[in-house]
Amino acid sequence: MKRVTIITSLYKASSYLEGFLEDITKQTYFDKCNLFLVNANSPDNEDEIVSPFLSEYDNILYEKLDEDPGLYECWNHMIRNTDTEYITNANVDDKLFPNCIEEHVKFLDENQDIDLAYCVNVVTHDSKITHMTLDTDAQIFPTAPYSFSLLQKMNLPHNHPVWRRSLHDRFGYYSNDYASGGDWEFFLRCGAGGAKMHLIEKLLGIYYKNPEGVSTKEENMERNLKEVAEIRDKYAT
Repeated sequence: MKRVTIITSLYKASSYLEGFLEDITKQTYFDKCNLFLVNANSPDNEDEIVSPFLSEYDNILYEKLDEDPGLYECWNHMIRNTDTEYITNANVDDKLFPNCIEEHVKFLDENQDIDLAYCVNVVTHDSKITHMTLDTDAQIFPTAPYSFSLLQKMNLPHNHPVWRRSLHDRFGYYSNDYASGGDWEFFLRCGAGGAKMHLIEKLLGIYYKNPEGVSTKEENMERNLKEVAEIRDKYAT
């Protein structure tokens, strides 16, 4: 029985997709996961890249949409169409240490009062970096142990937390009002409603600061900063 669904949205992802699939399938917990890939009507050749992995792994689901509904609606679609106990998102340009998902699930299994777990990441400007080639002095991406007051200031769980599916029963799904801040808004909605989150103080992930990413592309900065201000105001106390 699968316990975790890994949700990944694809749009113009061909540059990163093969490396992502090679990385994610090496997760020590992958046999207990479903990897759900949604192609948001991308013009790239993701179909060809995914095809051999679909032949090899029966726990990879691939779906191509007729149009791009936006990142968060892709996530909502995948969540609504899975029934595993746990969910995690995996960005196609990031990398995970092999034991990343297993460590998160182990912690949540042992701490039934915690709804979401997240970890320490390094940040890199090199998309080819893996846990095997990582420099020992690599920069740590800013995070901290959970408190709601700190979550109001920054997106603590950031790029690949693992959370209980029950959060969506309690607090709904991702808002389509935001292009890049919808995950932070969802975490704030959960935190404001009493959900408990916890930092696993282990280095388990690599965040690639993609210059073409939704949240990092220069031409998106004005929009993204406006979203940040709006979300902060919404959950200010």
